[in-house]
Amino acid sequence: MKETHSNHWSIEARAFEIKYTPFSHNFWVLAHSNHPIDQLHGLAFDPYEKVTRAIGSSSDLLQVIHDSTIVWSLQSNQPTVVCISGHEVEVKNRWQAALNSIPEINELHLSYPNLWQHFYKKNSNTIFNTLGQIMGIPKPARLLSTCAPGINLIISQDIINRYHYAI
Repeated sequence: MKETHSNHWSIEARAFEIKYTPFSHNFWVLAHSNHPIDQLHGLAFDPYEKVTRAIGSSSDLLQVIHDSTIVWSLQSNQPTVVCISGHEVEVKNRWQAALNSIPEINELHLSYPNLWQHFYKKNSNTIFNTLGQIMGIPKPARLLSTCAPGINLIISQDIINRYHYAI
């Protein structure tokens, strides 16, 4: 049976390449017919001003940000891997597993690392890896051929186990 255009949904791993560095910020995109519909990022969040920051410090929190309107992260020709594709229900159920985990991850009130700490502390790429595992994507840390400090860490195995998408 031929898949109809309206059923072409996907979850993509993407990398925002940080100018003048070899590093990337990896994040997730929910797409419909190859157009981004939604995004999940790990970002620095200022708890006093209630704003996200492109570059944070230890005075900020590391939070999962669910925001379909982030435009700065979408670069032409950015590294992208389609991880899951198919019918809307399956793809959105995986996405929903990640969405369900957001409150618990954010309630941990993790400190965002200072710039020099990204190689050994949990950061935005750690959020990427954790959410990927929750969505049932095999080895999310190895999907993109980028230099993404923190990608091999996870936020919490208990949280992954609690929210993991069940096939």
